[in-house]
This record gives sequence, structure tokens and C-alpha cells, in this order.
Amino acid sequence: MSENATGSRPPYIPGTPEELDAVIAAPDNHEIIFENEKVRVLRVTIQPGELEKEHTHKWESVFTIMSFPKLTYYNEKGEACAISEDRKEGIPFWLGREGLHAVENHGDKPLEAIRVEIKD
Repeated sequence: MSENATGSRPPYIPGTPEELDAVIAAPDNHEIIFENEKVRVLRVTIQPGELEKEHTHKWESVFTIMSFPKLTYYNEKGEACAISEDRKEGIPFWLGREGLHAVENHGDKPLEAIRVEIKD
């Protein structure tokens, strides 16, 4: 969790350029492992000490973190935002659409997660 959270998580803005989609803007951290007309499943990884490139998620999703190091979530203004403390490794949770943001891994292990995006 971010210790000095000041900002709020950014909402997704319809019409945001496709170039900011997670897979395009931050390909080192977002890999498509399955996709059809209803869902897109991403493998999300952030290595220790890494700050991923800014990106968006235009679809709501189910997110499951398998390895949960200490993270900081930054909004589009570069402000640190709170990460829910009730999120646990291996337990899926719902995420809404996300505007421009980036996540930094301050831990000593990689963030490893699966994101199932529900297409509209």
C-alpha cells in the first residue's frame, strides 16, 4: 500500500486514445494470454524496483493478484493513491475502468496478477 496517498484513482474517459491501452502503452507489464469477443485476459507483471509506463484500462475487470509486493499507485497527476488494504493474494476482486495511471513496485518480489477484462 502507498504510505503517502494523496490523490484519487482516475476515471476512464471515453475517447481516450487507443495508444494508452495497457497492452500498447505498457507492453512489458501487460501480456494478452487469451482474448475473444467477450473478454481479454492479461498477465500483469511488475518487477521489483520497476515503475510501469502510464496507461489506461477501458473495461471493467476481475483482478487476481498471485504475488502482492509493496506498491504505489499513481494517478494521471503523478499523485500517489491509496491501494485497498483488504486485497489479498489469490482472492479475485472487481476493478472499474481506469484512466491514466502507473504502478511502482517497491517490494523485493514481482507483482504477478491476472486481469480478466469484460468487454462492453
